[in-house]
Amino acid sequence: MPKKLKKSGVRKPNKRLYILCEGAKDKSEFAYLNAFIRNCSFKGSRVSVEVVDSIKNTGRELVKAASELKEMPDDTIWVVYDKDDYPRHPDTFHSARVHNVKIAFSSISFEYWILLHYKYTAKAFDSCDDLLKYMKSKIDFDYSKSSASVFDDTKHLLGVAKQNAKKIQKYQASGNPKGTPIYKFNPYTNINELIEEIESLQS
Repeated sequence: MPKKLKKSGVRKPNKRLYILCEGAKDKSEFAYLNAFIRNCSFKGSRVSVEVVDSIKNTGRELVKAASELKEMPDDTIWVVYDKDDYPRHPDTFHSARVHNVKIAFSSISFEYWILLHYKYTAKAFDSCDDLLKYMKSKIDFDYSKSSASVFDDTKHLLGVAKQNAKKIQKYQASGNPKGTPIYKFNPYTNINELIEEIESLQS
């Protein structure tokens, strides 16, 4: 859990952003986002951005845990999770709206966001393994799901990934009935929205 600043004379940050990921430290999401945050500069801005270690493994559990982190009105909480075979997306997204928790969602898995650093595709994937096989055949990048260096290996293409994420969002929005929830899209990611919010907090 994030450390609470309770000592007298210690100034709390003006802005705090917390992120919870599935499986936390044993997943690429945790390593990628931690490395991205270290690459940002918040000096003098009184901003705290933290990926919170969590053992939660479903979207609904993560949203519940995220809702308990908020201490100040301006705290922003993000949950990062995948579609995979998880069936309770409607409950998860409803709970997130109720508790004012933001969701960075990827379909079929976080690896789609990594793929977008190298290549845009609107191809639907049946599983994470299907996506990994596609990545291996289409891009020159030796990706490992537990890699601690995934951000450092791909950061030179972050701008490309953000552009491609916006492209798939527009593609899915225009190709599906208005109001279709994003968890029904395949492929899809809005990881770029989390990345861009963190970037906006830099000094």
